[in-house]
Amino acid sequence: MARRERLLDRATSDAVRRVAAGRIVEATVALERLKDRRDREALHDFRVAVRRLRSLLRAYRRWLGRTAATKVRRRLRDLGSATNAGRDAEVQLAWLEAQRSALARGERTGLNWLMRNLRATRRESYTGARRHMREDFARVSDMIEKRLAELDETGPPFRETFALLLRQHSAELEARLTAIRGPEDEENAHEARISAKRLRYLLEPVRTDAAGVRPLVAHLKDLQDLLGSLHDMHVLETGLLVALEAIATSKAHHLRSLALAGDPAAVHREHRRDERLGLVALAARARTERDRLFASLTRRWLHDGGRDFFREAAEVAETVGREPGVPVERERKFLLRRLPDAVRAAEVQEIDQGWLPGERLRERLRRTRDGDGEHFYRTVKLGTGLERIELEEETTAHLFAALWEHTEGCRVTKRRYRIPDGAAIWEIDEFRDRELVLAEIELPRADTEVRIPDWLEPLVVREVTGEPAYLNLTLASNPGLPKPRRARRPGGRARRGAMARSP
Repeated sequence: MARRERLLDRATSDAVRRVAAGRIVEATVALERLKDRRDREALHDFRVAVRRLRSLLRAYRRWLGRTAATKVRRRLRDLGSATNAGRDAEVQLAWLEAQRSALARGERTGLNWLMRNLRATRRESYTGARRHMREDFARVSDMIEKRLAELDETGPPFRETFALLLRQHSAELEARLTAIRGPEDEENAHEARISAKRLRYLLEPVRTDAAGVRPLVAHLKDLQDLLGSLHDMHVLETGLLVALEAIATSKAHHLRSLALAGDPAAVHREHRRDERLGLVALAARARTERDRLFASLTRRWLHDGGRDFFREAAEVAETVGREPGVPVERERKFLLRRLPDAVRAAEVQEIDQGWLPGERLRERLRRTRDGDGEHFYRTVKLGTGLERIELEEETTAHLFAALWEHTEGCRVTKRRYRIPDGAAIWEIDEFRDRELVLAEIELPRADTEVRIPDWLEPLVVREVTGEPAYLNLTLASNPGLPKPRRARRPGGRARRGAMARSP
């Protein structure tokens, strides 16, 4: 019997195409199950399939071009978030019902009031989402499938891409967990939960292909459940606070009306059925549960609790990658006369970069802003020319702000346009602090041939790969623009339609 070809042995675009096709099938099957109102898990399974598909496109967007464009991912996000309120209400209803036996009779009035409101929220959320869900998903899934079919199957092996992303996602999760300041830190705990989901979804497609992945997925499932329960308590506490404020206002108006009507018996009855008693009791129980969950998170994951997990993740990345070791950046760079017209339809990213002081080692700080929000990175690059070692990890806004002031006098600001060209992605950098436009393309291997597309070739002055004057660090240190040589048509390796080999 022939050995099954592993996903890790395929090209990146082919592997991602196969995984995406499976996610689309999962979501489509779940949508069909929604016709059966007795199937209580269909909506949940649809939401999970859509989240997995979106996470896949986000992770591999660098290799997928317009298949994973911001607009596509935003449509998937909207499909998933359409039922968020209903899902939150459903989780809260289950937790509240479990508290009933522990509440006093007078406190159950508030419990029943809250559960009636949550049932109404769940019903409205699910009914509204079901109305357009099938049509909306059909449109976006058709778009994804057509664009995936157009991808060139050349490019880096999936194992190399996966190993690189595993390192990056692990570093991001570790940073998110480190940023959590306490049980009340809802924002950072939520960000850690999202990072845990993304890492789990990254690992799941290869859990049968690579040793050591299954235990990582199991640990992440436990972490995701723990952070999910903590998130549910944060949402519930906020909801209880809002409900208490609403009831207090409504109760005051109602009592005033009864008092003005001269009905003391009604006023007395109204005082006896005060929903606030139950809500206050529930808030106390939610706070106790929140603190219990955070204590468990601290013991199992925070500080040194997650050390073994991240060590094992690093070992898996090292084993899976065909060329174990640190990530290598391979890119070629070209000086342009001006911005190409093609940038009008391109994804745009605003970038601020600054370098910390150092003699032999210069660490770069980077802030990016695009359709996915604002992100912060710390990077060290070693070497010069076509191939350079690149070590990068995502960091927090707080740490970035603390370090950024030390980059004064060594910064660049630029706008980056990403333009797909077959399996490749051209990055056009328009510097905002000087008159300079550069084009870059990253290569899977040093000997990869580069074809300059027709829309770019007329604007190329020359290739500047490896020229010190055009390194970002050099530009940041020198406010003056390097004077380009006399404009000429690029010849040799960079002529129109020619295949340019790396030197």
